[in-house]
Amino acid sequence: MLVAALVAALAGGSSGSATAPASPDLSAYVQQTPRCAATVTRCFGVHMHLVVDAGAAIQTVEWASSQIAEANARFATIDVNFEIVAADALPAADREIDDRAERDALGDPHFSRGVAHVFVVGRLADVDIAGSEIRGVHWRFRKDRSRRWVILSKIAGALTLAHELGHFFGLPHSAYDESVMNKTPRAAWLTGELSFAEPEFARMRRHRDRMVHEGMLVDRTGPEGQPLKGP
Repeated sequence: MLVAALVAALAGGSSGSATAPASPDLSAYVQQTPRCAATVTRCFGVHMHLVVDAGAAIQTVEWASSQIAEANARFATIDVNFEIVAADALPAADREIDDRAERDALGDPHFSRGVAHVFVVGRLADVDIAGSEIRGVHWRFRKDRSRRWVILSKIAGALTLAHELGHFFGLPHSAYDESVMNKTPRAAWLTGELSFAEPEFARMRRHRDRMVHEGMLVDRTGPEGQPLKGP
């Protein structure tokens, strides 16, 4: 009996079943990040998935707030804002995303229509340049390109989500000096001044309406055009 009790204790308890570590409470990513402004006519939800390692999320609430705020400031021109409506934990095994197969595997189990899924990881490899990493990517599932999501590295700058949502709304990379879609370094432009060019806004409006019509994104504004409360 003494040996059995010792074995049970080493296994995690006298019942013989180990207790899995509790996931951290990620509700602050919903409750303490920006909400859609009352001045916009389209409010879209973001479901954020964050790698949790050693009991802590890979990035902070403040970082997530900055990403949403900067995206909202630019998308307001097309009457669009975003708000985080759900946040959940990814395992530490997803900390590094190294290749196309891992990008597929990261989003596929979590994908659903109606919201933009955003995954936050520790390191996102550049699949085109060996040994390099990138700050973010808009990724289409290779078996069904209608299924798509955004992956952000924890090193993502303040405008990375806005850039990747630009892709989500149909934009390619561009050569417009004022655009966040232009990847060329431009000393004459401060980060806070970058937005989208007018032709890009026009294209995003068309994609906005198409995605709402097809159910890819669901507008969260209420009957009077006010953002809904809560997730």
